[in-house]
Amino acid sequence: MTAPKPTSFHQRLLHALHNWRRRAVTRRRTRDDVQLLAGMSDHDLRDLGIGRSEVPELVDRNRY
Repeated sequence: MTAPKPTSFHQRLLHALHNWRRRAVTRRRTRDDVQLLAGMSDHDLRDLGIGRSEVPELVDRNRY
C-alpha cells in the first residue's frame, strides 16, 4: 500500500483562496443586513417582531 500523495502548493492555494472568498462574501452579506436593519423604521422593525434596541444584540449574536 502506498502513502497518499501530499497536496500540491497549487491545490492548497486554491483551497485557501476559496475559503477567503467565502468568508468575504459572508462578511459583506452580514454588513448589508446590518445596514438594512439600521435603516428600517421602528414600525418595520416591530412588524418583524424586534425593537430598535434589540438590533445590536441580534447582530452580535449572529456574527462569526
